[in-house]
Amino acid sequence: MNMENWIDVTLVILAISLLVCFVRLYIGPNPPNRAVAFDTIAIHAVGVFALLSMRNDAPELLDAAIVTAVLGFVGTMMFARYIEKSNLQDWESDEE
Repeated sequence: MNMENWIDVTLVILAISLLVCFVRLYIGPNPPNRAVAFDTIAIHAVGVFALLSMRNDAPELLDAAIVTAVLGFVGTMMFARYIEKSNLQDWESDEE
């Protein structure tokens, strides 16, 4: 197997994993779980950009990967700040 085929296999695995992360983001059940899902989606997006950059020999996509990484980090930090300032008693617990 050559490198292009390995990149394609990795992109398929990332796509499946990304779908699972979107399901976790939609289901929740509480904001911290959604924050982790959002951060994981941002990390997956960076990986997809990097793999597409390698596959298509397009180094400009690495700039998009860097921007996506920074925006994902900033979004996670903003959400963490929200969680820190909010009332934790309003959220559903994980135990039933």
